[in-house]
Amino acid sequence: MADEKPLPKLPMPLRRQKALKAAWKPLLLQWLVPGAGYWMIGQKGRARVFFGVWVLFCLLGALQLQFGAVHGIKGGVYVPTPGAWLPTLGALATTGIGPVYGAFAWAFGGAGTEPVRTLTQEYGASYVMVAGLLNWLCCFDLWDRVTGRWVFRLPKDEQEQAARGE
Repeated sequence: MADEKPLPKLPMPLRRQKALKAAWKPLLLQWLVPGAGYWMIGQKGRARVFFGVWVLFCLLGALQLQFGAVHGIKGGVYVPTPGAWLPTLGALATTGIGPVYGAFAWAFGGAGTEPVRTLTQEYGASYVMVAGLLNWLCCFDLWDRVTGRWVFRLPKDEQEQAARGE
């Protein structure tokens, strides 16, 4: 036991202003075009997969919201509603899809829309909301990766391997 080498220490993650300075561009890009933040930090495979899933979910959502409408009545995407906290939370979740949310809110939500009339519209709204929530989760993961906090989510044995550079 006396001949064991002490493990090298992991570098401390970035904090405060240094973390903000390092992470704001990838996070903004990730929100604007899902997957672009990962692309910027060099994780191109992760960026491609996430962008593909995002496009698929948004496309499925748009198709189901469009073709699930009863007699042309639009509705389904959550928009912020003063005094109603549940639709506002749904809208915050859905804004994770980025600027495309504006097009969805214009086409399938907003003032003058009816509540969801069919199960197909509900599925469409759910697809769009899940795409938004997934992008918000990717933003949190991106923050951890850029600032160096991701290593501390690993089990202890994998942290030791990372400290040794294996």
